[in-house]
This record gives sequence, structure tokens and C-alpha cells, in this order.
Amino acid sequence: MTHPIDTVVVTAHADVLELFRTNTAVDPAGLASACRAARDRLAALPDLDPGDPRSWTSYELITADVQTLLGYLSEVDVPSSEPQRFRSLLIRVLRYLYAADGAGTGVRMAEIIHREWEMRLGESHICTLQAAERLAACLHAAGNATRARPVFERISHVRSTELGDDHPDTLLAACNTAACLAQLKDYRAAFDLFSETARRCERLLGKDHRTTMLATSNLAACLGMLGEHKRALTLYQEVHRRYGRESGENSLETLGAEVGIAKTLHELGEYEKARVINADVARRFESLAGRNHSRTAHARSRLAENLRALGRNEEADEAEGIVRPDF
Repeated sequence: MTHPIDTVVVTAHADVLELFRTNTAVDPAGLASACRAARDRLAALPDLDPGDPRSWTSYELITADVQTLLGYLSEVDVPSSEPQRFRSLLIRVLRYLYAADGAGTGVRMAEIIHREWEMRLGESHICTLQAAERLAACLHAAGNATRARPVFERISHVRSTELGDDHPDTLLAACNTAACLAQLKDYRAAFDLFSETARRCERLLGKDHRTTMLATSNLAACLGMLGEHKRALTLYQEVHRRYGRESGENSLETLGAEVGIAKTLHELGEYEKARVINADVARRFESLAGRNHSRTAHARSRLAENLRALGRNEEADEAEGIVRPDF
């Protein structure tokens, strides 16, 4: 489903275009002035949620403007690190790219932003660390845990030193490090770190905190990889109830927990129960994030796997969009 672009974003886009039309690029002073004005105009945009697919068409336009502007800012030596609201916008853009299958673009943009902020703000500045975190998250989403892991580990060390081991940001960094271990197939080490992080998050932040639920969901995934499917199912069901209560039944997090439940049911041989969930999840992912989003495609693939296990191969082909020749 394509969601409409927020009218505020459309207006800001038009304003930015007009700023560059009325300031000639031949005059460096005019271009620098246009860059500062465009930066400040985009910084004034409302805080749209980058994790909500309904905002993604708006972020697609914002991202195009930001990519162009970052190139000009570098050319005329106008910092992207000021004002603070522009830094916040750039972090939201990187979150959008992570969520909306744009990890490759996110890596390239985060590298530029992090390098400049490290120079201008310092390597331990909270915003520099956020940029590093977004870089590592996009690397992880792109399947490059080897590069992401040391970045997350460094963030964890800095936050532990400056904020303490029990600070929410430190716990999130530990959770992200464990995710890299899991992607690198070191499931036992990932399980140990997720288990400890989930326990501390629950004690310090409460069961319904987003980092607690993230750690618990990833802990369930590790249990599944270690063959402990019944324990994994219990955790997935628990975190699904929490996400549904906190984020709504159709949030990406809630649907992700349902995916975990269905996957675990399949591993336990409960193919029909898994099929029912995946058929529903695939439909809801498509409605929320679009037919071409990776989560929709993965849901359809898991549905086909369920159907094949049930001996319903023609329906499986249909779910995967496979057309067999009719001889």
C-alpha cells in the first residue's frame, strides 16, 4: 500500500527547491546561504515516526532532499552537525532507511554523517554515537555483522563508561552486540548476552520497555536456533502480547513477534497453525509495508513452506508467485 506524503513535507520540499532556484550556484556565498536556509527549513519538519510505514513515502522525499543537501553542505563547508534539530532529522532518516529496506543507502549516508560529526562534535558526543549506532544497524541489516559488531562494541564501551552499565542506552548497545553474534552464528554467546540483557532490562526498565521486548524477542530467536523450540514459543507469545498492548496489533514489532510464533510452530510440526498465522501476517505486512518489502516477501516464503509441509504444493506455488507450465 502506498501512503500519501504528508503535506508539510511536500511544502518543505517545494521551499527547498525554491531556495536553490533563487540562489545562484555560481556564487559560493549564495550557495552557502541557500544551504543553511534549506538545512534549517528541513530541520523544522515535524518528528514523523520512521518506524511507521505510513510515514515512509514522506521519508522517501525527505531522504532525497537530505542526500542532495549533504553533498552541497560538504562543498561549501556548511556543517550538518548544526542545528540540533537537523541532527535529529538525519538520525530519523537513517532509522527510516533501516526499517524500509534501504540499509545500503543508510550505510553510505551514515558513514558521511558519522565522519563529520566525529570531527565537529567529538567521538563521544551523544549524537555522534547515535550516528555510529545507525551505521552499525544498517551494516547489520545489510548482512555485514563483521563490520557492525566492533562498532556496537565500541558504543557499548563508551556508554558504559560515561552513562553506566544500567543506563537504557548501554543496555540497547549490549542488545545490538548480541544481535551481531547471532548473525555470525555464535548462538550460544548471543543467547548468554541476550539472556543477561533481558534480565537486567526487565529489572531496571520494566517488562514493557522497548529494549526489554527487543532483547526478549531476540532471546527467543536464539533459543530456536539452539533447538529449544518450546521455550522459544513461550517467549514469543509473551513478547507478542506485550508488543500488541504497547505498539498496537499491526505494528511491525507485533507482526515480527507473530512471525516468530509461526516459525517456531512450524519447527514443532504444527504446520496448519503456522500456515494460518503466516497467511494473515503476509496480508497485513503487504497492507502496511507494501508488496515489495522484504518482510512481505519473507512472510509469503514462510507461508509456502507451511503449505509444502502440508502437501499443498499448488497453493505454495501460488503463494510464491510461481507459475507452472500447463502441459
